[in-house]
Amino acid sequence: MTLTMRRIVIPSALATAALLLSFPREDVRHANNRRTTVPVVVAARDMPEGVIIDRMALVVAQWPAGTQPAGAYGSVDSVAGRVTRVPIYRGEAIVHARLSPNGTRAGVELKITPGTRAYGIRINNVASLAGMVQPNSRVDIMVVTNDPAASKQVAKLFMSNMRVLAIGAAPERAQDGRPITAAVASIEVTPVQSEQLAIAAAQGALQLVLRGYGDADTVTTGGAVANDVLNDIRRSRPVVRQPDPPRRQTAAARPPTPPPVQTAPPPVVQPPAPKRPDSTTVQVFRGNARTDNKFQLDSAKRDSTRKP
Repeated sequence: MTLTMRRIVIPSALATAALLLSFPREDVRHANNRRTTVPVVVAARDMPEGVIIDRMALVVAQWPAGTQPAGAYGSVDSVAGRVTRVPIYRGEAIVHARLSPNGTRAGVELKITPGTRAYGIRINNVASLAGMVQPNSRVDIMVVTNDPAASKQVAKLFMSNMRVLAIGAAPERAQDGRPITAAVASIEVTPVQSEQLAIAAAQGALQLVLRGYGDADTVTTGGAVANDVLNDIRRSRPVVRQPDPPRRQTAAARPPTPPPVQTAPPPVVQPPAPKRPDSTTVQVFRGNARTDNKFQLDSAKRDSTRKP
């Protein structure tokens, strides 16, 4: 009986490594790049607060799993028709905290801070800077009323750094009955401030004074009356107009040619009058004889009498 011995070859570690390196590397690269993503609803354009979200303002983006914001939505249907509670900007993920509760309607009531109220004040087109006061602006409220104690009209800033919730239009009628549209500012106030505003509106006229951005200082004034304005006018000095600065001359512009200087002609010197003779000679002929008679002139006599 013959036994056949078979030789079993066990590959070494080097051979195993060479065998693994012989596989294509593309499969390994694609395996590493394949990551799990999830859909996230993102704003396609800027949206202010208190507006209904339109479907055209939304887009679905793929985010890597685990990186999506908390409370994000995965479908457009779950966001369309909702009302924004705060401003949402383009490219920002829509989350639950930025939306109002289901069933909420768009309006100024979404902007009111809990514990406060909205009070409407008509804006004067000139005095209250109509067109410049915008939602979220900060204003001071001034009342112009009659002071019964002093029998004078007084203007006073009595509320500072008030927030404007919204700007709207209210149909009204002028004194002649013509229909007009007046701008109305909704101011965020406390219940106590709303009572004060109601009394101030009944006693006089309310005006808004626009604040600068970031100015949160409280204003304290004593009010102004007509005498204060008149006294300031009397104390004011006349405005002296400053002379205009000299204009810079360009290379192309040439200074005007000065007029020629006219010189006076030299005075005419009169020659001295010829000296008059002091005497004259008269020849007298008597026959053949000639006699010269010399006579002194009258001017010479006068000159001789003037000499000392």
